[in-house]
Amino acid sequence: MPKSNDEPKGSAGSKLDRRAMMRTALVVGGVSALAGAAAAAPRESEAVVAEREWARALARHIANQLPEAVRQLPDLRLTEEQVEELRRVFQNTLVTNMGCEVPPS
Repeated sequence: MPKSNDEPKGSAGSKLDRRAMMRTALVVGGVSALAGAAAAAPRESEAVVAEREWARALARHIANQLPEAVRQLPDLRLTEEQVEELRRVFQNTLVTNMGCEVPPS
């Protein structure tokens, strides 16, 4: 009586077909994995760009509050031009420290 797990013996061609199918599956899987990794790279760079833009907007928002803070210190006695210059430099410092731009040498 034949065992239940015995497969009918086929030709050598069927073994090659199975191997070819496995090879093809492995190649397709590898290509899919590589394509997935390549597709993720642009998304990561887009995220970095979005984070930098968000950091710039935050720095601008914070720096725009500096003149109001200066007005609350009446003994500071800065001119409007000095306050504006301080605001601009402060914004640039924030942007640089947040990693959005390379600091000047």
